[in-house]
Amino acid sequence: MKKVTYTAIVVLISIISFVSCKKESQCHCTFNNNVVFSKDLGNQTKSNAAALCNSYDSTVPGEVWTCTVY
Repeated sequence: MKKVTYTAIVVLISIISFVSCKKESQCHCTFNNNVVFSKDLGNQTKSNAAALCNSYDSTVPGEVWTCTVY
């Protein structure tokens, strides 16, 4: 019974660590369907990368950039 409990704990910890896993992210900003800005965001969680990339959205007079994480 102890082996089953320890195995379950190890599996649970592994699953939790993969959920919050950081990975390489890139941000691409487009204007008129052309990429005008690209930036490597480094190792980030998905939510942090999205927040950082969305901060690059800008409205320059006459231009609206749309930024997304890849």
